[in-house]
Amino acid sequence: MIRFPFYIFTQIINYQITSFYIYSVFLYNSNIHIQSIYMLKNKKGANIMKIIMGADPSGLALKNEVKKHLLNKGLEITDITEDDDQAYYSVGFEVGKAIANKKYDRGFIFCGTGMGVNIVANKFNGVYSALCESIETATLSRKINNANVLAMGGLIITPYLAKEMADAFLETDFSYGFSEGSPEYLQSAYKTIQNLEPTILKENNSL
Repeated sequence: MIRFPFYIFTQIINYQITSFYIYSVFLYNSNIHIQSIYMLKNKKGANIMKIIMGADPSGLALKNEVKKHLLNKGLEITDITEDDDQAYYSVGFEVGKAIANKKYDRGFIFCGTGMGVNIVANKFNGVYSALCESIETATLSRKINNANVLAMGGLIITPYLAKEMADAFLETDFSYGFSEGSPEYLQSAYKTIQNLEPTILKENNSL
């Protein structure tokens, strides 16, 4: 019978433990934080991210695809255009207002190009709506700008891409994982923008 040297056995075990530790650190530093992804509820009913969405007729089909995708992940969604056709400016207004009032954590808005709903939503203080057409820009809107609304165009984006963008938007943490800027700088820039909002409002009122 061939005896397996105990030293070799312990080295294999140590290697496996070390590999697991390195992989775990890699996952953490790669921004894959299970507890933060979607703020998903567990079986015991922990808090989950509250989402509001809406679309005009040109964005309706894309909105329905994204909504179904996110509902399958267990997210709580309020759809303001589930049974009601609204113009793009009404969608941008209602979702922007709800986000500004902190009734919801994130918003999704859709029209033909995404531009109209995006313009209106961004009129509200505290709303940082990002018009995106790729997974990369959806991801960077969160990393760099801490966007809380994602605008997409039903005439521009495929359902598959829209669902991938929605996942990226919800999974990405603000200020971490961006090689061109430190978390401290990005957080400082975000606070500066927040502090500018009253000044901008005053300037607008004086025009």
